[in-house]
Amino acid sequence: MLTKKQKRINWVLVIILLALSIFFLFPVIWMLANSFKPDAAITADMNSIAAFIPPMPGGNFFENYISIIKDTSFLRYMGNTLFYAAVMIVLGIVVNGLAGYALAKIPFPFSDKWLLLILMLQIVPTETVITIHFLIIAKAGLLNTVLGYVLPMIVNPFNIYLFRQVFVSLPDDVYEAAQLDFCGPVKYFFTMVLPMSKTVVATVGVFTFLNVWNDYLWPALVFTSGDLLTAQIGLNAITSNENTTMGQTLAVITMITIPVIIIYSLFSKQIVEGVTSTGSKEG
Repeated sequence: MLTKKQKRINWVLVIILLALSIFFLFPVIWMLANSFKPDAAITADMNSIAAFIPPMPGGNFFENYISIIKDTSFLRYMGNTLFYAAVMIVLGIVVNGLAGYALAKIPFPFSDKWLLLILMLQIVPTETVITIHFLIIAKAGLLNTVLGYVLPMIVNPFNIYLFRQVFVSLPDDVYEAAQLDFCGPVKYFFTMVLPMSKTVVATVGVFTFLNVWNDYLWPALVFTSGDLLTAQIGLNAITSNENTTMGQTLAVITMITIPVIIIYSLFSKQIVEGVTSTGSKEG
């Protein structure tokens, strides 16, 4: 039981943390409030508290958002990115999960050395990896295709390590019992291992979504067709257009930010638990 003094300290800490969180949310609040305003109102309210207050709802309240939706292909870009993210999440969980399970539970020669090699891949500069990926995809004739975009990005050394750290702690007697029911390794992985590791699965899924959603360099290299472009490329094209108003710029930035906030808000607990649990495993 907490004493009265400890409860008071906890309440003080909660109030301080809430105040700090509101302080860090000021840019987001400013962006959201001004995304509903015309440029003249944004400029007029810039140096006052009104900059953090949205206008009263009226006929032109959603004008910036409507113009972005009607006059650009940004919704298509967002839909493309959501599709790529869904494919990458499914394939990433399966491929990286199988690799992590092999490193954790299946004895094979030089398994420790393979784990060390996978961890060393984390220090390789991203630009070097992307350059190699681009050359391979170009030679294979897969530029400007969904397969060419997805294929090199499936394997992720960090995700393999996360899976491996969790799978190491799984009891072996569960697999031995599953074998008695004629459950093979692959079936055991999909029906037993993944359901028992929901936290790390959610963590890898969220990290994969954020990586795909925020990625600009790789899709900019692979895609040239407007039908396949991603949200970040669309964002850059719209905001760099000299005809785009400040209100429209804030509206499109808000549209691309909201999915990230929603995903992180829904799965923040799983992310913390997944990263913490993997850091506490031995082996």
